[in-house]
Amino acid sequence: MTDTRSTYTAQCLPDLLDLLPVLFGFSPQESFIAIATHGESRRFGFRLRMDLPPLEHVGPAAAQVAAHLRRQEPDGAVLIAVTERGSDADALVAAVKAELTDIPVQDAVRTDGEQYWAYGPAGPGIGKPYVSRCSPAIVDAVLGGMQILPDREALVARFAAVSGARKVTMAAATDRVLGVALSELSGTPRADLGVLGMARIRPIIESHETGKSLTDAELATVATWVSSVQVRDHVWARMSRETAEATLELWTAVAQTVVEPFEAPVLCLAAFAAWLVGDGAQALIAIERALKAEPGYSMARLILQTLESGMSPEHWDGFDPETSAIS
Repeated sequence: MTDTRSTYTAQCLPDLLDLLPVLFGFSPQESFIAIATHGESRRFGFRLRMDLPPLEHVGPAAAQVAAHLRRQEPDGAVLIAVTERGSDADALVAAVKAELTDIPVQDAVRTDGEQYWAYGPAGPGIGKPYVSRCSPAIVDAVLGGMQILPDREALVARFAAVSGARKVTMAAATDRVLGVALSELSGTPRADLGVLGMARIRPIIESHETGKSLTDAELATVATWVSSVQVRDHVWARMSRETAEATLELWTAVAQTVVEPFEAPVLCLAAFAAWLVGDGAQALIAIERALKAEPGYSMARLILQTLESGMSPEHWDGFDPETSAIS
């Protein structure tokens, strides 16, 4: 997750670098990071992380970064390169700065994990020794329940499809839930599906919000019912930025146990919750799996477009599930 539970002030560039695992949920490697800032206090907002591109792709990458930042209407930007490929990072930072003629670059820095270089008008300065440390922000995040992963691959594994004996168990639980659901659906008007489905899964969602772990039957119940577009949209519509962290925890848990053919809607809801939190990395990973499971799923394509456009979650105002045309 990208929202910390307390307010932290980076007094120097090493402080800023030490915040990266909290901002992204993992320790970025071979990455380029851009952060939109707001107000005189330079409050962090939208943050973007991309794999550091090779030199020949610097131009398009810089234009993409600048476009994403510009959509946030920031007061400034912070640029960070985490890499051992100094020349590629230098070229990208210079290209992004050249693109951002309308947005002040307040800080720009490169680190290889042992030294850091601050960028000035003439490029990177002299390297200074740097030792990553466990900052107060990391301690607070971990004590608050956040799991900081070693790299992006570990984050991908968080959304990996269930397998082995666990898959067999969840498939059996899903079959039992599906049998009950089909009997309830018999004779139910299409217009009433959303209300019926929410009646079945709302108690489970509320139970999770109180901190209770969900049973296999509850996980399977949620995954099965949101395969209905009407139910999915009722769940989607009730998502908010205020409850996004708890919502992401729920849908991550369901995503880790869902079996085919129920994966796409679950992964989409997890991705959307991650986007609301401000965690584009998790959102993209969840959407990639959703599209792999069901390439034509329109909600997945819509969320992918949202991520690629750099749209801020501050623009989310919800919608009326009764008038949704997304399938």
